[in-house]
Amino acid sequence: MLSAEAQGIKDLLFSFKSSGAVTTVEDQRMALEALAALSPMPAGVHTEMVTLGGMRAELIRAQVPRSEMTLLYLHGGAYSAGSINTHRSLVGRISVAAGIQAYLPEYRLAPEHPFPAAIDDAVVAYKSLLDAGIDPARLFVGGDSAGGGLAVALMLELKELRLPLPLRIVLLSPWTDLTGSGSSIVERAEADPWLEAESLRPAALAYLGEADPTNPLASPLFGDLASLPSALILVGGDEILLDDSLRLNKALVEVGSPSRLLVAEGMWHVYPAFPDMPEADQAIEEIARFLEEAAS
Repeated sequence: MLSAEAQGIKDLLFSFKSSGAVTTVEDQRMALEALAALSPMPAGVHTEMVTLGGMRAELIRAQVPRSEMTLLYLHGGAYSAGSINTHRSLVGRISVAAGIQAYLPEYRLAPEHPFPAAIDDAVVAYKSLLDAGIDPARLFVGGDSAGGGLAVALMLELKELRLPLPLRIVLLSPWTDLTGSGSSIVERAEADPWLEAESLRPAALAYLGEADPTNPLASPLFGDLASLPSALILVGGDEILLDDSLRLNKALVEVGSPSRLLVAEGMWHVYPAFPDMPEADQAIEEIARFLEEAAS
């Protein structure tokens, strides 16, 4: 059973979804920015604007650090929306809970910058941290939605480039299959209070351009997932992208890559990003424990 806080947010999301207000990329960008206004930064965090390989980024530090670990976080937004502003609160809460520092870069967005711009920028950001002297054994990578898929694609590209992989990866409702073949897209269409099934294909096309949707750097579900870092996957039970997480977890386990899947029944896409509800607080605590286990 959902908490009263979560049920209230879910009802608001259903109401907004039924209004049909988000129809264009610009609408989506504005909607995410509006949501960000409802997600204040937590206490106990310090922020600083920086650059990663010439890319605008924000360094988010817990004011009371408990380890020297670093998180590179790739924001979601269907590859066409999202920013430092929209994800600062989420990354700040993770940083405080885990007692670490995090980098939140603004990679290039579609349709202005289609595939492979996002993965190219993710590689640049990661290499910039290595070049700055950050030990990959003390580095985590995380992401939500498109950023979660991008985080897995980054692992595949790092293997191809023969670069050291990070210690662990954290994925929130990762979008891992741009072909849209997951059965939950249909089966959870009515239950999902936020995402529209009909919007997935246009969003994928806006990012892909002429690229093959089965390209593992766009749809990492179809890549070689062997020898990846230990993964934590959190996903809502009522979201249309549920199967993207279920199949990713299964594929990782089948090739021997450690993976832990947490399905939050009744919850929606990237639910940990919504503050002021027990379910999100519990998810942030799970992420912090997962990261702290590796740091100890």
